Amino acid sequence: MNKLIHSQASRRDFIKTSAFGALVEVAQIFSSRAAQDDAVPEGFTPLFDGRTWANWQHDPHLDGVWEIADGVIRLRTDEPPRVSGKDYNLSTTRKYKDFTLMIDWRLNDKPEVKPHQWLTDDGQFHTDAAGKVIMKDNLTWGDSGVFLRGVRAAQINIWCQPCGSGEVGTKFKDTQAPQEERMKTMPSARADKGPGEWNRFIITLYGDRVDVSLNGKDVIQGARVKDIPAEGPITLQNHKDAVEFRRIFIKELKH
Repeated sequence: MNKLIHSQASRRDFIKTSAFGALVEVAQIFSSRAAQDDAVPEGFTPLFDGRTWANWQHDPHLDGVWEIADGVIRLRTDEPPRVSGKDYNLSTTRKYKDFTLMIDWRLNDKPEVKPHQWLTDDGQFHTDAAGKVIMKDNLTWGDSGVFLRGVRAAQINIWCQPCGSGEVGTKFKDTQAPQEERMKTMPSARADKGPGEWNRFIITLYGDRVDVSLNGKDVIQGARVKDIPAEGPITLQNHKDAVEFRRIFIKELKH
């Protein structure tokens, strides 16, 4: 009888020890992943420390608009009334020329069906016989973007269009550009994750040429941005939709 009790106790101890060991192993894995997530990529400089507005031009009129919460930069959707003439986008204090930017983002609005412009295969809007743009219902959960060198013409779009995020400004509408050049500004594939999920851009700007990787997939290669200034800030767009940014790093490139 004592042997049986001892055997059962041993099995219980073994199960407890194994379960504890498994929990420790899982905790170590998550800790290792967290450490990797917190690490600065080699050769990069952090633009956001997760706590303060160091490196960002956060003027008083942006209070209640852009906030830092839970280690992320968050755009509020209940911002106070705007003051005419003020810029409500969020920009870095420094200006940059050529660089590689790594930035994580996610759109947090509730998914709903809204009418969107419908793009043809050559990057133009579908229009009817009268030339009016045809709208098509599409599931969306927000819109934002990253302005390279601080200009909208060099915007890397964050949105829910069927073509996917990463589209460069609105250069697909440049009918003066050759189709081959125009189509380089359109994502080669839709690599976005779903509502509320984190995505990662790796954006390289060199001269007037842009490459964009989204979630490990090259979606833009060698797109040309005409009339872009030689230098400017990194700017996060305020589209009045719920968006968050984290892990923002930059590596300046030398000629």
